Amino acid sequence: MTRRDFALATLPFLAGTGCVIETEEGPTLTSTKEVEAGKIEALQAEIRIGVGELRISGGASKLLEASFRYPEKMGAPEVRYDAAGFRGRLTVESRESKHTMRNGKHEWSLKLGPTVPTDLKLNLGVGESHVDLSHIPLHSLEIHIGVGELELNLAGKYEKDVSVTVRGGVGEATIRLPKDFGVVADAKGGIGSIDVKGLEQRNGRYVNDAYQEGKPALRLDVRGGVGSINLIVD
Repeated sequence: MTRRDFALATLPFLAGTGCVIETEEGPTLTSTKEVEAGKIEALQAEIRIGVGELRISGGASKLLEASFRYPEKMGAPEVRYDAAGFRGRLTVESRESKHTMRNGKHEWSLKLGPTVPTDLKLNLGVGESHVDLSHIPLHSLEIHIGVGELELNLAGKYEKDVSVTVRGGVGEATIRLPKDFGVVADAKGGIGSIDVKGLEQRNGRYVNDAYQEGKPALRLDVRGGVGSINLIVD
């Protein structure tokens, strides 16, 4: 996709969300946040970023270890955590709702702990997202891409089915998949393309060499938007 095509495709998205361009965001501030898991056995997590750069990885000793950079005018992201019984619910979201930033810095770095089976939902607005979930005990993943680029690493070690849904927006998404655990992908492009590497087409779906019918697998449902989606087996 050319820059012109990208720009033209972006305009309807921005108009539809009612975004307003601000030029006076104030100084850039930083903050950190840590969350203890408690005695939970399952986690539901939702991350919603309006605009900026998002990085997610594993390796935390706690449930969440986060650092943020943000313009003073926008305020720090909201982090909420509730534990009811053996299930926890974590939410991290932008405070802004009708603003995009032209000059202000908005960067999130989130580390999750490898503690319990996790259902994760990502709503990505405008910007770049680098998401490495290869060391997270995923149960399910749902991603809605806005405008920008996504690098998603799912090349982890799993024992049970993992359900993954990706809905493309405007831009490019690269998804890395496991080699030694079964993968089956139902992938369709929008105004763009679906490119695969290390997968073969079988009965209208894409599978890797490790996939066996009836065995646990990473089950991927991808719908492209405007741009390209790349599926790569590592």
